[in-house]
Amino acid sequence: MASKDGKHFFKTGAKKGEIHELKQELKTPDKAKKKDVVKKVIAAMTVGHDVAPLFPDVVNCMQTDDMELKKLVYLYLINYAKTQ
Repeated sequence: MASKDGKHFFKTGAKKGEIHELKQELKTPDKAKKKDVVKKVIAAMTVGHDVAPLFPDVVNCMQTDDMELKKLVYLYLINYAKTQ
């Protein structure tokens, strides 16, 4: 039983770290990497993780010529609007 409690504790800490890592990765100038990161954010949101702290960083990704990235950000916004 103690191992479950420890597992939950570390999982929570990892989630906070994961959000921080995603936030840093969204600031990269590499379009392909940014697209992959937005896909990870959408996947995390789909599973039920709270990715609200990433909202300004994801919206900032709209400043691109890449239509696929814009569509991914739009998907994030639509799903975020449904939950909020």
